[in-house]
Amino acid sequence: MSELCEPVEVGGACATNNGLESPSLFNPDGPNDGPIAYEIKFLVSEAQVAEIAERVRGHLALDAYADPAMGNAYLTTSVYTDTPAFDVYYRTDGYDRDKLRGRRYGTTGPVFVERKTKRGDKVRKLRAAVSERDLVELVAPASRGEWAGDWFHAELLAKNLRPVCRVTYERVAYLGTVEGGTVRLTFDRNVRGTLCGEWAPVPVPRGAPLLGQVIAEFKFRTAMPALFKGIVADLALTPTPVSKYRTFVRGTGLVAERGAEDA
Repeated sequence: MSELCEPVEVGGACATNNGLESPSLFNPDGPNDGPIAYEIKFLVSEAQVAEIAERVRGHLALDAYADPAMGNAYLTTSVYTDTPAFDVYYRTDGYDRDKLRGRRYGTTGPVFVERKTKRGDKVRKLRAAVSERDLVELVAPASRGEWAGDWFHAELLAKNLRPVCRVTYERVAYLGTVEGGTVRLTFDRNVRGTLCGEWAPVPVPRGAPLLGQVIAEFKFRTAMPALFKGIVADLALTPTPVSKYRTFVRGTGLVAERGAEDA
């Protein structure tokens, strides 16, 4: 396995606002079993973004719901959770593998509750779509069961997790088939955040970005295709495990550093 590769497993359907599916390498209408994709992140300049976009022209196409009014981007807003002692941030035992968050694509439609688990190089994502009106269930002192987010709520209670911040960014996504496999390329810009104590996935207004560069992410199912390998080699790109949540928390001064690295 390539040292650049981070396997990903995703379970559950993916859907976004306006009835459109979240751009993904996974089947939105059926089960997703096994480590079927890899993700690699890089911090790149706008000049490198332009070069990468030119290199994939003719191989990949903009996803179905790119908004021309936003430069073919779409909004993504995540509500991140942690304990009062920031155990997730510090990767305390028992909190060092999982991140629980809520996410919405665009400004309307369903909210996804999601657990992202990392074990070594392997990442697993489990998510469920819930209505915005059901988010009130996530602050209840006990689970009522019988709703799509019950498993997520139970884990919040078990780990004493609560919302810490909202992070919004603008994503441009490309999708296509290369060497017989589905691949995806995304660029995340204007990452910004705000503290919050509630679950409402309201986009954070534009302001000073948390990062001065663009987050580029290459996604593919099995081996990295030659198209991506050539881009990485020719542009001398270095994999960067950047975390939007950790970048925001560190920038607020909410935590004291303990030499932790991004994940």
